[in-house]
Formats: sequence, structure tokens, C-alpha cells
Amino acid sequence: MRKFLTIAHILIAAVIPAQTPSRLGIALGYMTTPNSVVYRNTLNENSALDLWVDIPEFDVGDVSGWNVGFGAGYTMFPQKQTYMAFMVRPQVWMGYNSAADDNYAQIGLGVAGAVVAYLDTLGVPNTDIYAGMSAGSVITVGKDFTYAHLLLSYRKPFGILLGVMRYF
Repeated sequence: MRKFLTIAHILIAAVIPAQTPSRLGIALGYMTTPNSVVYRNTLNENSALDLWVDIPEFDVGDVSGWNVGFGAGYTMFPQKQTYMAFMVRPQVWMGYNSAADDNYAQIGLGVAGAVVAYLDTLGVPNTDIYAGMSAGSVITVGKDFTYAHLLLSYRKPFGILLGVMRYF
């Protein structure tokens, strides 16, 4: 019983004085959907503007080509706690694919949601990691075709969202 009380005392003493870390200023990071480098400009403690550029992808083989893209989103943190937060980000993305016989542009409209863990208490100040999902609709426009994949698609640029952000 004494060991339990000692452990409980240590945990309570560590948690009670802990405060939600401030996340104001700019941040740079990486997110897996859509495999991009992200720039974040915080508007206040609960919202930010994200801009990102996709890391170019190159296809080699019989049908070679390349893919590029960029996007923007309005990030909101509706629930912030001492060690973590929830993130919601409505977003728009535009991409271009160039292949030997098939060039097309894409526009994606969707929303991302993630759990954000602050790494400050682990000794890595001003750094957050993200884990979540993004989904949306993708419209593709080519030379001889146009089609849309509507309603909560997980196609590129959407899918599993993993990332890290460092605030400056």
C-alpha cells in the first residue's frame, strides 16, 4: 500500500503543475498526407494556417513521369489538454501529374483530423507529433477526360496522417 501511495504521489506531483505548452509563431514539419513539407503560421493558441508543398514523386519504367502538388488548410485545435490536443483541418490541395501519354491536374477538397502529442515533457521542446486520418473528394481533369471521386475518398492526397512539427 505504501508503494502505491508513493507512486500515486509522484504521478500527481508531476501532472498537477504541468501546463499546456504555448504554440505561437511559425512551425515547419512533415506530414504523410500528401507526403509534404508543411509551413504553419499560428493565428492564436487555437488556430493556424497551414501551407504545404508535396515532395515531388518520379515514376520510371515504361510509363515515366512526375507528380507535384501543393495545398493549404485552416487548422483548429478544438480541445487542448496538458499533454495532447485534437486537430481538425479543412483543406484544399492541387496537384499535377505528367506522364508519357497522360497529363492531368487534380483538385482535392477535404478535412483532416488528428491527435497531437506534445513532446515537451519528454525533453523535446516545441515539437509535436501527429497521428490521424484525412478524407475528401478528388476531381481529376485531363486532356480527354474529367472525373470526380466524391465523398470521403482516401485517395491521394488523403489517407493516414502521420507527422511532426517544430515550432520556432
